[in-house]
Amino acid sequence: MRYVLLRSIQFVAMIILLSGLVWGIRNNNVILELNALFVGSGIFYIANMLLKKD
Repeated sequence: MRYVLLRSIQFVAMIILLSGLVWGIRNNNVILELNALFVGSGIFYIANMLLKKD
C-alpha cells in the first residue's frame, strides 16, 4: 500500500512539473516555471528517498 501511495505522489509531482511548464510558457512567466520545477522535483525526490528506504 505504501508503494502505491508513494508512486502516486511521484506521478502527481510530474504533473505539477509539466503543468507548471505549460502554464509558464503560455503566460510568459519564468518564475511560475521555476516554482513548478522546484516543488515538483522536491516532492519527487522525497518520495523517491522514501521508496528506497523500503
